[in-house]
Amino acid sequence: MFNIDSKIALVITDQETNAQIKSLGVGLLEIRVDLFKKLDPAYILAQIQKRKLLRIPLLLTVRNQKNEGAVKEFADDKKWQIINAVLPLVDMMDIELSSPLLNKVIKICHSRKLLSGISKPVKVIVSSHYLQDTPKHLENIFKKSLSTRADIVKIAAKANSFDDVMTIINFTHRHRKHSLITMSLGPIGAMSRLILPAAGSLYTYTFLNKPTASGQVDVKTLKSHLKVYYPVIK
Repeated sequence: MFNIDSKIALVITDQETNAQIKSLGVGLLEIRVDLFKKLDPAYILAQIQKRKLLRIPLLLTVRNQKNEGAVKEFADDKKWQIINAVLPLVDMMDIELSSPLLNKVIKICHSRKLLSGISKPVKVIVSSHYLQDTPKHLENIFKKSLSTRADIVKIAAKANSFDDVMTIINFTHRHRKHSLITMSLGPIGAMSRLILPAAGSLYTYTFLNKPTASGQVDVKTLKSHLKVYYPVIK
């Protein structure tokens, strides 16, 4: 049995303090740069340098399309500027399957040498988000994502019924030997945060102060539930 702590991804912005985070016992920090109060690369760089002190793996996410979960849209040129500035500091990068920057980001992440000159390959999560429903063509999405040379495939889809949740659970279990992250969004999908790690999802996402996606459960509540169903947690 795996240690469930390592499968908890805490989504943060620039509002949480390191003191709040360090004792939570999570396996990954997803840094939602697009939710920062400023999108200035120097400001973002300073924030991520501060998170490095926690010695928890860092995932960089810069959403700029509303259909992929962004609160506000901004240009891909700005997104690329941010990515290029801070990529040397992170361990993983989330890029949307629909992003025009997809191939460019995968190439730089997998390169032994980043544009900054620092030698550090970065794992790439290729993500897809379906905010209205659970698509019928999950297998096609999965194959298309794998074809990009993604290290990890992420699929998040709105659940409008328990059948939708079961669709994601079955899909995840079927592909559990692959590096895959899945979740059902929305109130009905909240249960997936508890179940999908057992089905094969690499991470279950949570928050500290404010949810960043519908159906997220706060970290303290989620951990208290996980302790019951994954008793190896201490």
